[in-house]
Amino acid sequence: MLENILITGSGGFIGKNLKEHLQKKYTLFCPLRDEIDLTDFNEVQNFFEINRIDFIIHCASVGGNRNCPDPVSCEKDNLTMIDNLLKVKKDNVKTILFGSGAAYAKNRNLHKVKEFQIGDYIPKDGYGISKMKIAKLALSRNDVLCLNIFACFGKYENKSRFPTYVIQQNLKNEPVIINQNAFFDYLYINDLCKIVEFFMNNFPSDNRVINVTPTERVSLFEIAKTVNKISGYDAKISFLKDGLNYEYTGDNTLLLKEIPDFKFTPIENGLKELYKYLCNSHLYDK
Repeated sequence: MLENILITGSGGFIGKNLKEHLQKKYTLFCPLRDEIDLTDFNEVQNFFEINRIDFIIHCASVGGNRNCPDPVSCEKDNLTMIDNLLKVKKDNVKTILFGSGAAYAKNRNLHKVKEFQIGDYIPKDGYGISKMKIAKLALSRNDVLCLNIFACFGKYENKSRFPTYVIQQNLKNEPVIINQNAFFDYLYINDLCKIVEFFMNNFPSDNRVINVTPTERVSLFEIAKTVNKISGYDAKISFLKDGLNYEYTGDNTLLLKEIPDFKFTPIENGLKELYKYLCNSHLYDK
């Protein structure tokens, strides 16, 4: 029975939501960056010597921010954190890692890519390379599951993320400016939390890398139009570039094989929840 769960990166978007979702059912250990340096083997080892951990959910990550370049140490830091955790944990402690669509090399069109395609193209960025290597690591172990996320949204996401940006503009009665329209797999954060909890208690026997994506893709334009519908304000939507940018979607066949009855939250419902949260929390820019 799982009791003590370690969540790394609990101050970030995914980690914070997972902490809220799981805290009523499990004893959580959620050390922040200033409490433990996951790239320091001795600090990680000391933490595990003091605390009994039954399961690891590794959310901490470096890089991957579209609005700023990856740190030079991005690839090294992401791999070192995982290496340290896997070295110090007990053999029977299973681990969930978060991969990314970036592992498939996002400088090209990614249309419902499948897990076996990882490595067919080498990413050109340090973050993408680290996520590719993390997926390959998971394939070599029975105690590790890598969940690849393409796009995820919900409360606590960075205000520069597209869904929050659109809602902010809408609440300020200002236009929405999109660099270029594109299709994404936008997964609602509550769905991700449910999927993670399912795999905590039903660890896959075969699949080590799984795309965690909704079945239906959505365009940036559709998201902006949906927010207009939710708010009742018809914000002007414009594009800096014509046409479609590269698609960024993954095939979810393996996910639905593991959880065949899973029902994804419709994009409009998820955006309604995010809209309500931003309105009530007064976190949007005024």
